[in-house]
Amino acid sequence: MFRTPTAILREQLLSVHGIGPETADSILLYAGKHPVFVVDAYTRRILERHHLARGKESYDEIRVLFEGSLPSNADLFNEFHALIVHTGKHFCRARAPLCESCALQPLLPSASEATP
Repeated sequence: MFRTPTAILREQLLSVHGIGPETADSILLYAGKHPVFVVDAYTRRILERHHLARGKESYDEIRVLFEGSLPSNADLFNEFHALIVHTGKHFCRARAPLCESCALQPLLPSASEATP
């Protein structure tokens, strides 16, 4: 199954009832070692708080942003996503974020900066 080209296998997975983009991409990346970036709620939250997304972008728009900005490498995507999950769980929380303790804090836009 995982020898199937990424785009074809992704479409096949998405055609299965109950499998959405995040699940399909998780299967491709983690089980199949395909270079696909997984977008989740942590990814969206971090992008929005850093004014890199407005919250209206589709799953695929965000996925393509990452895949177009990073070298196409499954190990890199895996590590990058793990770091996003860690940051989202421990610092960029939905309630009571800990921005002052986060390594990304210096990259936060100031309150006066407008959203893109």
